[in-house]
Amino acid sequence: KSGGESALPDNGLRLSLVYYINPHWDPESGYNGGGLDVYLSDPTMAPESASVARKAKKLRIAPHADTLAIFLSERMAHQVVETNSKERWYCLTMWCFDHLAMSNFAPQVSQRQRTMQQGSDDEYE
Repeated sequence: KSGGESALPDNGLRLSLVYYINPHWDPESGYNGGGLDVYLSDPTMAPESASVARKAKKLRIAPHADTLAIFLSERMAHQVVETNSKERWYCLTMWCFDHLAMSNFAPQVSQRQRTMQQGSDDEYE
């Protein structure tokens, strides 16, 4: 992954599957949000940052019944679209991880935090 020093370490997330199960969802009866936005950045590599990814065109996936979205999580920036209704909508989500990268994530984040803390402590000496 690219992204420089501000980028988080690799969390191991590789593949996301989202399956919507909402037969009552009807965009004609007043749109109340919901679904998934997938940013159409270059799928051959991870986006440099979230702000870079958000500049790409996006595809909104509606939360209608029997809708399945499968995408490479680390390469396709995405976000859940908030629902603006009291009606309950459902989806099943499955994430596939790289075990080694996932097990290294927490120690790498902790090390990064310690390094950042030491840097801020140095400013006050």
